Amino acid sequence: MLSTNIQKIAEVVNGKLNSNEAREFNGVCTDTRADINGKLFIALEGPNFDAHTFAQNAEELGAIAIIAHKKIHSNLPVIQVKNTEKAYQDIAAWHRQSHSPIVIAITGSNGKTSTKNMLNSILSIAAPTLSTKGNLNNHLGVPKTLLELEERHKYCIIEMGANHQHEISLLCSIASPNISIITNANNAHLGEFGSEENLVKAKGEILESLTKDGVALINIASPHKETWHEMSNTQSLTFFGKGSGIYPSEITGSKSRINFNLNHSNASLNVNLSMIGLHQVDNALAAAACAIALGIEPDVIKKGLENTLPEKGRLELIELENFKILDDSYNANPESMKAAIDCIGNFSGEKVLVLGSMGELGIDSQKLHQEIGNYVRQSKIDHLLTIGEDAKEYQGQQFEDINSIFKSIQTNHQGSTILIKGSRMMRLNELVDNLVNSENSS
Repeated sequence: MLSTNIQKIAEVVNGKLNSNEAREFNGVCTDTRADINGKLFIALEGPNFDAHTFAQNAEELGAIAIIAHKKIHSNLPVIQVKNTEKAYQDIAAWHRQSHSPIVIAITGSNGKTSTKNMLNSILSIAAPTLSTKGNLNNHLGVPKTLLELEERHKYCIIEMGANHQHEISLLCSIASPNISIITNANNAHLGEFGSEENLVKAKGEILESLTKDGVALINIASPHKETWHEMSNTQSLTFFGKGSGIYPSEITGSKSRINFNLNHSNASLNVNLSMIGLHQVDNALAAAACAIALGIEPDVIKKGLENTLPEKGRLELIELENFKILDDSYNANPESMKAAIDCIGNFSGEKVLVLGSMGELGIDSQKLHQEIGNYVRQSKIDHLLTIGEDAKEYQGQQFEDINSIFKSIQTNHQGSTILIKGSRMMRLNELVDNLVNSENSS
């Protein structure tokens, strides 16, 4: 946690401090709903909020000082800057440089959160490790994580998301990673990037940030590896996946577990993951490849991988009295849709898909939704329930709202296994909550 004086921070952000009073603070806060007592309050402004309006509230709740880019009325010391968002990022970058953890940056269209969780589980056994919480992987989330760095942390794992070019470059300029991992790149967020080429180069920005001493980790199966190799500022490229030096064998999957052998340097580890979906093997390989590069012992890698549990809303199996739910409601793109549909095939009995629209697919949206509909019809699925305007292209049974789907499931699909998946905007997590709560209250 950042702890220093306001005069130093004024220098870091190139701001104008309106007080000569020496004040120390412990921690940075951007939200008055969080614990702000004794902290520096940064008044961020976005399209739908302006924290400058909460300056008085911050003072009453015990903030030590405020950084602002608008005129505010406060009895606290105020550091005036041109842009509070940039000031927030500058402070995080300075704090990161004031510490010496090994920083690992992870990006990809799919799998970055699972890879992050697996790697965190491994490294936390070996030494104190800081890792991105939840989905704090953007221009505000990455600084928030870095500002939690303490001297005790040996490793820091930063997840990086992006839906525009140059976003990952910005995040890397803040985090200064020593190791960078790209899980994959496909048609997620294609609408914002404009083309697959732009998307691939945007992911590759995570490799451009590396110094010549850095380490880049890439799935050998990626069709984009040559582009990324050219973009990388380090020649230390490590590949993982079938055909590389870190590869899986004897992969078997059940409805709740995945078993495989993780092979490296004439050694083999048998790994039993408490996760669903064979695509998780690639995520485990990425995490293991990073751990191997860091010299982590094989038994620690095995234990860390096997201790990893699925995150809420990401192919999480919820077994209720009347249903089995595969909750994959966190988000969706075409590749993750196919992976989830493959997963439900391992279950017996009636299989029901509840699929919402996929967002941010640009001009190919209609075609990609139709492809998923065709993929469903080629799979062993009994019922397809859909919601959202674009989801009509799946050609399933269309519903107007979540409550209508909830009633249909309750009436027609008792005893089924139900996969629930769609982009975050569809709020299908509410359907999961409704189904769980109805069972708990009955």
